[in-house]
Amino acid sequence: MNESRFPGQSRLPVRDALSRLARSFALAALALIAACIASPVHGQTPGRVATTIEAAIAEPVFFHGRQIAIRAATIQDRSGTRVVVGNSAAGDKPKLHPVFVFWQQTPSRSDGEIRGEFFDLGRLREDDSRFSSYDFRPLLEAVSGGRWPNRDEVFVIVGATVIDAPEPSGPSVRAIVLQPSKFADRGVTVTGRFRGRNLFGDLPSALNRSRWDFVVQSADAAIWVSALRPRGTGFELDPGAKVDTGRWLEVSGTVHVEGSRVWIDGESLRIAKPPTETVPEPTPMPVIKEPAPTVIFTAPLTEDVDVTTDASVRLQFSRDMDGRTFRGHVRVSYVVTNPAAPPPPSLPAPTSTYHEANRALEIKFARPLERFQTVKVELLDGIAAMDGQLLVPWAMTFSTGAK
Repeated sequence: MNESRFPGQSRLPVRDALSRLARSFALAALALIAACIASPVHGQTPGRVATTIEAAIAEPVFFHGRQIAIRAATIQDRSGTRVVVGNSAAGDKPKLHPVFVFWQQTPSRSDGEIRGEFFDLGRLREDDSRFSSYDFRPLLEAVSGGRWPNRDEVFVIVGATVIDAPEPSGPSVRAIVLQPSKFADRGVTVTGRFRGRNLFGDLPSALNRSRWDFVVQSADAAIWVSALRPRGTGFELDPGAKVDTGRWLEVSGTVHVEGSRVWIDGESLRIAKPPTETVPEPTPMPVIKEPAPTVIFTAPLTEDVDVTTDASVRLQFSRDMDGRTFRGHVRVSYVVTNPAAPPPPSLPAPTSTYHEANRALEIKFARPLERFQTVKVELLDGIAAMDGQLLVPWAMTFSTGAK
């Protein structure tokens, strides 16, 4: 609005308003920078995750290659050292799991808090040199007749240590996550850092029980809170905004256990101070890193010719990939092979879908490709495996035929 139309109006209110607006933008920018600094950079190897062995088996893609901490016991039989879990307080019969433990050093105890790197053996190659010091033959003979197992069939914890795990004095995020059956259907009050709707990938999958589901995290453990909007006196947090994460909340509610899933049905919350809970640490162990992912198969084949115009593109990978990282990092285009010829028409809009079961990315097009064109498929920098290892940028071409 032109100030000359209002000669009696001072310019100071306008300047004050602009100044306040500038300060608001500056504060928002600082908050966003702080949140980015506090958040883990995508592509970094995740830290240790407190969990249960049931959850690790139920979500092997998430836990494969991660350091985990579980409360369990082990037994030794002809197949090796195996994980066994039972709730003796409830009179449950101990359950033997298809999880084999390979110790960093032979421990003096067989139960407690076990820590190590978790692998789904079927997701590894039999000749993987990183595991040459481990003898998997006894366990293979016992569980699969000596053959290499399929995925989701046999699991190992390598470089394992075990420490004394006394019963917790009261509920905490970590205590509930490590022993959910102990707290099932009980009212609890815990303190954790607000992590939004799993915005940092602390947990393997969405809870999908209410529109306000959010995660709280403390130490190396995280748990879902449901049925409670994250707001209270003097604060209102958005589960979908990273800028709102990092606040410590005291949450009261009831613990629910459904299979391997654990959550708190919230009843009340308030702003809190960080807890004083400490986590005992065993001797550090070397982390086994898997090789970077690669594309191991394509359909059509690279440099293939006379490909039908209604074909889709399928790429298979050597590793389990983080499907979220394909977004914005897949590019398909026509290649100009004759500068003197008219430019090719626009490419039909591609859509990419990652299929976790067979580690494959499928690219489909909104309509048939043009005839007699060279098509280039590119995977750009930023695509990663589940453990954060980045795919080296990659490309292939093929040519369409007459139909």
